Amino acid sequence: MSQYNNPRRVAIVYGLRTPFAKAGTLFKELTSLDLGKIATVELVNRTEIDPGEIDKVILGTVLPSIKTSNLAREIALSSGIPASVPAFTVTSACASATQAFTNAVESILSGDSEVVVAGGVESISDFPVLFSKRFRNMLFDSSKGKNLLQKAKPFLKMGVSDIAPDIPAIAERSTGLTMGESAEKMARQNQISRAEQDSFALRSHLLAYKAQKEEIIRKEMVNTFVPPDFEEPVLIDNSVKSDLSIEALSALKPAFDKQYGTVTAGNSAPLSDGACAMLLMSDEKARSLGYKPLGYVRSYAYSALDPSDQLLMGPAYSTPVALERAGLSLKDMDLIEIHEAFSAQVLSNIKAFASKKFAEEKLSRTKAIGEIDIDKVNVTGGSIAIGHPFGATGGRIIMTLLYGLHRRQGNFGLATVCAAGGLGASIVLEKE
Repeated sequence: MSQYNNPRRVAIVYGLRTPFAKAGTLFKELTSLDLGKIATVELVNRTEIDPGEIDKVILGTVLPSIKTSNLAREIALSSGIPASVPAFTVTSACASATQAFTNAVESILSGDSEVVVAGGVESISDFPVLFSKRFRNMLFDSSKGKNLLQKAKPFLKMGVSDIAPDIPAIAERSTGLTMGESAEKMARQNQISRAEQDSFALRSHLLAYKAQKEEIIRKEMVNTFVPPDFEEPVLIDNSVKSDLSIEALSALKPAFDKQYGTVTAGNSAPLSDGACAMLLMSDEKARSLGYKPLGYVRSYAYSALDPSDQLLMGPAYSTPVALERAGLSLKDMDLIEIHEAFSAQVLSNIKAFASKKFAEEKLSRTKAIGEIDIDKVNVTGGSIAIGHPFGATGGRIIMTLLYGLHRRQGNFGLATVCAAGGLGASIVLEKE
C-alpha cells in the first residue's frame, strides 16, 4: 500500500531515540522494555501529546523475551499510555522498526487511527538464551512430579551437554549462512574490494564523529541514564571512533572467510542496544492539535528475494517501486539514508542502482534506477559507526533523514533497509 493514490496524508510529528550502545557495554543492565520505555516516555513528554489521544502503539523488535512477548503492549502500559490503547509488536529482522512505521501509516491511511506511536527497540545484551530440547523436556517432566523423588527422577540421566546453553545464531535457516558470510558472497560477486569496503567504513565513522562533535544530531537523542547509580547520562553513540584510520582498518583480519575474506569487524555494523519512537498522525489531526510536522510519507515499498541469491540486495528491488509510487526519480532525492549492515552490502546496492544490466535481468526494467550521489548518502554517518540495534535501526534511519532534510533545506528523501530473509524496504519522505 502506498500513499500516492490516497487522499489522506500521514505526518511524522516528531521522533527521537536513545543513543546506541555497543552490546555488552553501557546499556547491558537495561532490557528492551527499559529502553523502549525511555524513548516512549520522552516522546510523550517532548510532544506534550495527551496520552488519551493516542489510538495505537506499534513497535518492532527481533529478539523478544518470553516475559514480554508483546513488548509494545508492555512498553505502552509502563509509559503512561492508557490501558484502553491497543499495542502490538512486529518483527521483520533489521526492518522491524520500518515495518512498525508503515503499519502505523497504513492504520492512519485506512482511517482506523488518527494518532499512532511507532518505532522499535533491541537489547542484544539481553538476548534470550535457550536450553537444549532434552533439558527442557526434563524440566517439564519434573514440574509434573508430586514429590521430591518424582521431581528429581527426570534429571538422573542428565549429561553435561544437556545443560549447555543453546545460543541463537544470526544465520539464515534456509541457507545456513550468517549475514556476514552472505556479505562476503556479495563482495565477491559484485567485485567490491577490501579497500573500497574499508574506505566506506572510515567515511561512516568520520561523518558520525563530525555530527557528534558539532552536536547536529542532539535533537533526535534522549539523554539516557543507566543503572546502578543513574548519575551520568549517555549522550552519544559509543561505537563511533574519532581516531580511526585506514591503516587500522586494513590491519583487521577477515571475520567470516578467514583465508580469503574481505568483510571484517571494522567494515561491519556492531551489534548494539537502543530504542526509537516516533509520533505519527493524519495531517488533519496534527494541524488541529497545533503541531507542525517534521515531514510526510510520500510512498514506500517492500521486496523479497531468494536468500540463497544475494541476501542483502533488497533495497535495489524495493527502491524503484517506491520511487515510481512517489512519482519521483533518484535525482529528486535531496538526501538518502541506507542502512549499513556491511560496507559490501551498501556498495553492492549502490552498484546495482546504477546498473542497466541489473535493471533488465533482475527487475525486468529497461533502465537503471540511477547513479547515487555519494555526498547525499548517510551524511551524519551510518550503522557501521553508529551501531545496529536490530529492531530500532529502521526507525533511526527515518528520523535521521527527516532531521537532515530540515538542516539542509531539502524536500525529498529516501530511506532504505536491507534485512535477513532476503527482505528490503524503501520509503520516500517529503518535508512539505
